[in-house]
Amino acid sequence: MAAQIVFRTQGTATSFISTTNAVPVFLTSSLAVRFLSTINSTPIFLSSSKKEVFVTTTNSTPVFLTNSQAIVFLVTPDTGTTKLLVPKIGDLTFDSGQTYVEVPDATGTYNATTNPGGYNPAGDPPVTGRPERSEVYLWTVYRIWSKPTADGYGSNTQTPDSQAEEADDPYTYTLTFPTEEIENEAVPIRGIYEIIMMAVPDTLSYSNYVGNANLATMAKEFPDWYVTSVGVMVDPDVVNCLNKKRYQFLQGIMCGKCDEEYLYFYGIYVGMLNAMEVQEWDRAVEFYEKLKELCACVSECGC
Repeated sequence: MAAQIVFRTQGTATSFISTTNAVPVFLTSSLAVRFLSTINSTPIFLSSSKKEVFVTTTNSTPVFLTNSQAIVFLVTPDTGTTKLLVPKIGDLTFDSGQTYVEVPDATGTYNATTNPGGYNPAGDPPVTGRPERSEVYLWTVYRIWSKPTADGYGSNTQTPDSQAEEADDPYTYTLTFPTEEIENEAVPIRGIYEIIMMAVPDTLSYSNYVGNANLATMAKEFPDWYVTSVGVMVDPDVVNCLNKKRYQFLQGIMCGKCDEEYLYFYGIYVGMLNAMEVQEWDRAVEFYEKLKELCACVSECGC
């Protein structure tokens, strides 16, 4: 036949009766694979161990495959949105035994000159990135950086059971510190805390986020969530030690002495505060541990 081409080799004869222009045929030494047709928008991936076929994908939906799991993110946070609201935590108030702290909202109302990070004034036209106070809930959570992350602390967000004050204006949240057993007595966990206050859309329910160790990290990623935090040392023994050393220092000054040990002690304390201010938590914990070590060696002195 005119359309029949025959090739002869030393071992076999191979004949191609006819081929369709759109149907390529590939021959190898071990396997013949034929693709009758492919859809232009349907990528097919072959690997040495597994075949994955994506029949169709939505343009805005990235799909990620790993060795063990396939994950689809239908919506990704828009981190490019400008957040005009900048929450502020007011002066913290502790009880005498440092078993709780009162966390007030000091964000205030927007003023272009005196408070550019405040809430949008009630009744003003809506502004993207700056909600009114009535349009958000306030939640207070925390981290304990001086306890290991592997034990559930460190970078893990600690979420109180409820946020009953979330809609209050003015807002003050009473955060009761967690306890641990020391010599058969329940005492507040001592160490370096990060107190975190977040403003979230008032359509959300806090109960859906209780126990979420990544809550503080998530809050920074969503465009309509607003977060602020402040570091504090919770340790009445170290506080009492510092006050004692300060008193001894003043006694020495009145007697014409200069207690250089106190200056060293106070320098470490200021270093810890500065580290918390810039959220260098590992460094703040180092200073805190040094203060505890020095307080264990505090001696009586005076004139």
